[in-house]
Amino acid sequence: MVLLSIEFYILAILCAFFRGIDPIFAKRGLESGGNWIQNTFQTLVVRTGLAWGVLIVISNGKNMLEGISIPIILLFVCAGVVAAAMGQLSYYRGIDRMGASVCATITNSRPLFAVLLAVVWLGENMTVSGMIGVISIVMGVVFITRSKSGNISGWKRSDIVFPLFAAVAFAAGNVIRKFGFMEDAAITAIQALAINDLAALVVVGIYGVVIGKGRELAAGNRESYRNFGLSGVCVFLAMLTLYEALIRGPVSVADPILGTGPLFTVIIAASVLKKVERITKGFVVGTLLIIAGVVLLSSMP
Repeated sequence: MVLLSIEFYILAILCAFFRGIDPIFAKRGLESGGNWIQNTFQTLVVRTGLAWGVLIVISNGKNMLEGISIPIILLFVCAGVVAAAMGQLSYYRGIDRMGASVCATITNSRPLFAVLLAVVWLGENMTVSGMIGVISIVMGVVFITRSKSGNISGWKRSDIVFPLFAAVAFAAGNVIRKFGFMEDAAITAIQALAINDLAALVVVGIYGVVIGKGRELAAGNRESYRNFGLSGVCVFLAMLTLYEALIRGPVSVADPILGTGPLFTVIIAASVLKKVERITKGFVVGTLLIIAGVVLLSSMP
């Protein structure tokens, strides 16, 4: 048995924590007058600035992408467009429509789609534990959609498409990133993050202009700026700690720990967002079923 370092567990737990509190700040920003596209764009501005800032410091402003081939850069650009742009747009819209706790938990079904993609694209086999995990996640989603949790003002069952699409996009993005790291071991986590987030920022900016919301991208008030900025910091730290954890240990151990992120969301939302969101017993059951499913799927060889 391989013994993992304490740093690995600390980093994985930190990633789950940052992932869990990101939707809290996002929801507070939305409630203070912002909208989902501002949330996505302004969060990406912060993420991109931090990633490139760290990269510039580390490389002394020289040869920041030295040794990385064009095909690998394009792979991480693609991951950024799929996950950090399309996925985040859908994710924050889901938070706006459904609530932070509900959207974050349903989006946590990401490993389900990652496994399905691996089975279809890579020809991997589905194990018994994997099938049980799939059933557990599906049951969890059903419980949540019937729980009347989330926004006190209510939400439509059709709104579930937003977190589910985000889960698919995040899963696809991780598959693309994994392929990129496998093809080029020389690329570092911060280089990958910088390329990923810059591509996403450009795409979201273009999308905002195309749909006629170009002027709104940078709009807001002090409260929304502050919360969207903190949301961006949380996502950056979550991604950075995730990559650092994976350097020190396997995905099969890290993923179940990362899957506890919604627990942080639920605990904090129950106190911080109690005026705009409700937490019911059905939602708690659904959350636990999804987390159990994530653990079972992550135990697949």
